Formats: sequence, C-alpha cells, structure tokens
Amino acid sequence: MIVPAWTVKLKHSAIDDLESLGPTATKAILRAAKERLTTDPLATTRHLKSLQPNAIAQRQLSVRGRYRVLFSVDTAAAMVTIAVVGEKRGNALYVQGARYTAHESYSAKRS
Repeated sequence: MIVPAWTVKLKHSAIDDLESLGPTATKAILRAAKERLTTDPLATTRHLKSLQPNAIAQRQLSVRGRYRVLFSVDTAAAMVTIAVVGEKRGNALYVQGARYTAHESYSAKRS
C-alpha cells in the first residue's frame, strides 16, 4: 500500500497565532504537526479527532495536552491547511490571548 505524502500549509492567521504563543510552543507545535499531519491527518487517535461541522476546520490536533491545531484536509490534493492554533484552558480555546468560539458547532452553543 502506498501512503500519500501530505502537504501541510498554514494560513497567515495561523502564523500569527503561533507567534503569539512564543518560540518554545511554536517549535513543539510545528514538530507535532509535521510528524502527525504529513503521515495520516485523517487518523483518529488520542491526538487527532474530527470536529463537529463548522466553518473553520474539520479536524483538531492536540499537542502536549495544552495546545490545539485546527485544520482541514483536502483529500484530492493531499493537502492539510492549518487554520487556527491556540491554547486550551479548561474547556475553552484561546487564540492570541482571546477566547475563541468560531469553531464550535451550533449544537454545542445551544447547551
């Protein structure tokens, strides 16, 4: 079986997100993204999962239990696009220091 080589790209906003987290976190996140997203971004593991349908991203990568990488996958192009990078605090995601909710589905907001 031939495993496709996935290409990973970052949106400009994701680069800003990374810069706000500092160099140590950025290095760990980029290393994890390269390791996990270039091999099988569609796998479901304790670090990779699908999100509820939303306009931002299809999937989430957890890094060091503290950071979240929200990304979408284009299977036809074998392309992964990282849209948002943030820090998980409790049950909330913070991006560039502010609480981020754009990735939450409508059904999750109703509760």
